[in-house]
Amino acid sequence: MKSQRKRSWASRLGFGVVAVVVTTGLAVGSPAQASAATDLQQTQWDLAGMAYLSFSDIDGVDGPQTEAAVSAFQTDRCLSSIDGDAGPETNGELSAQVTRIQTVVGAGADGMYGPNTQAAVRTWQGAHGLSQNGQADAATMTAMGVDRVKTPCTRPSPDEVVAQILSIAAEEAANTAHNREIGGYNCNYYSTQLGVGGSGCNNGWRTEAWCADFVKWVWKKAGANVTYINGLASSVMDYGKKHGTWHTSNPKPGDGIYFTYGHTGIVVSSTSTTVTYISGNTYNPATGNDDGLLQKTIARSGTSIGGYSSPLPR
Repeated sequence: MKSQRKRSWASRLGFGVVAVVVTTGLAVGSPAQASAATDLQQTQWDLAGMAYLSFSDIDGVDGPQTEAAVSAFQTDRCLSSIDGDAGPETNGELSAQVTRIQTVVGAGADGMYGPNTQAAVRTWQGAHGLSQNGQADAATMTAMGVDRVKTPCTRPSPDEVVAQILSIAAEEAANTAHNREIGGYNCNYYSTQLGVGGSGCNNGWRTEAWCADFVKWVWKKAGANVTYINGLASSVMDYGKKHGTWHTSNPKPGDGIYFTYGHTGIVVSSTSTTVTYISGNTYNPATGNDDGLLQKTIARSGTSIGGYSSPLPR
């Protein structure tokens, strides 16, 4: 399997590249690299400004700590995806929240937390008997009258998520426009929909090993939390271990099944001796290649099944 790719960070309009590089001391290369670094850093500034990260975590590095902070913010704001990826919806909500804070403290309301907003928040905290840490943490936002957690927030139940996963996976397996690679090697619908992988497909699709992308796309569309799932098959196992849903026996419908040789899919059903699953980037008898989205039934014993991760509602 390939190494984990970087997530794409939504562009933060109006944010000065040079200002952030000077402020943080981050060395960057080309203008494109500088832009990507500062987009990520601005997201980290916003998260730190609201105490989802510490200010010392603003390092321009895309890692699990930032991913978890993004997921926590997405959960609090009841966003449509809880995936740790700061895309347009998440960055829009970050900007909106920061603007609300800036309006209260009298900072320039540009929707981007930075040293000036940090100082204004510290001054406001001092005037209101709060700890002067420069972060609009839960206590500070409560005093400001800014809702940190969006309520009510209607989320699907675990049973509803599983039902949707099974329905979507079955529909995709039968969809001849999606259930095979089209346009070149590893060119597939699911990586394309997630906005990941490389270019080079002759039909405009994206290309990368896509078994985990299929699981992530289906789970996400069904309303599941997909934090920690990336292009690696092993990330489905990591998901279960980090969320506390990993198990090595009793597969349940909707589970992500992980194979130790580097493959993953979605459990459809099981018996005491077999498991039926749907997986992408899998062996296709029609072509002799690993290029199909297919349903298979295999023995549970004597195979390379590593275990199963159960999805959580977003």
